[in-house]
Amino acid sequence: MNFNRRQFCSLAMAAPALGAQSATSPALIDRGFARVSLLADGVYVTIADPEKGPQCLSNGGAIVGRERVLLVEGHFQPAGAALEAEVAGTFSKAPILAAVDTHYHLDHTFGNGGYAERHTPIMAHERVPGLMKERYATLQGVDKAPLLEPLKRKIAEATDPREKRHRQSDIEADRWMYGAIDSSTLAYPTELLAPAQLPRRIDLGGIDAVIESHAGHTPTDLIIRIPERGIVFSGDLLFYREYPVAFDADMKAWRKILDIFAGYGRETRFVPGHGPVCGIDVVRQQIDLMDDLEAQAEKMKRAGVPLEEAKRRFTAPERFREFAVFSWRWTIGAAIESYYR
Repeated sequence: MNFNRRQFCSLAMAAPALGAQSATSPALIDRGFARVSLLADGVYVTIADPEKGPQCLSNGGAIVGRERVLLVEGHFQPAGAALEAEVAGTFSKAPILAAVDTHYHLDHTFGNGGYAERHTPIMAHERVPGLMKERYATLQGVDKAPLLEPLKRKIAEATDPREKRHRQSDIEADRWMYGAIDSSTLAYPTELLAPAQLPRRIDLGGIDAVIESHAGHTPTDLIIRIPERGIVFSGDLLFYREYPVAFDADMKAWRKILDIFAGYGRETRFVPGHGPVCGIDVVRQQIDLMDDLEAQAEKMKRAGVPLEEAKRRFTAPERFREFAVFSWRWTIGAAIESYYR
């Protein structure tokens, strides 16, 4: 896949160095674009370092039992999925049961082809294939110029430098997404999980993995808990020092999920979709951030401020001023729109 990582990083505006902060043991495999470490007995975590390549972009891992192995995330390119398969083969002789996509977004599923070519089953929420087809497959090979034209006009019309920067981040995000869509071969999940059938506990042999449905960031969010180890693969329900991507979000539902996370044991370790392994303190930090977003949105709505004006007026408080913002429309603007609804 032809991909310019500098363009991707420029959207994040002061994003943290992802690969260097993980509180795990020394790397057992280091590919540059991702480092694999042992987080606990039978739990290997893959921490992506997008500065060094786009193969993963998202974190993942392998849960290794005596009898079976469960992989986490499809990643952004097949090489990311291949790395997870390599982890399984390097540290276990047990067969791979499946890989789990935590949700349908492109940075977590576009690498599924790496599993498909190995005939590895791919588990995901039952709505993932439909959303991948609707949001991505239908745009492959389509002229994107008409889709970008409204944003180009808004940039040209913007008189405020701050608004112009926000609009520029939006069009760069869209260009990145469209480029990825056109250069990817999509591979869809093969084992679909209905929320009514979850949670599902899987005995891998000496270690259990529990798959749960918690729709908030998208309608398709799954987490994978390893209760005996106090570890949660949270997907993008947990963001590390970033304004969360919210264009698919139900912010009210998402906030309740964070309360569930905060109720886990104090020693719980979270593998977020992006960034280093972290603890309850980061959950509480995201709760605080989302509460501030909601409070500002509610204040403006009560004052009769129109939605588009509310998006422009939002100001991050000092304590969150250094948090990454991937795209204004994908993050803050989408969150305020969800609250207005």
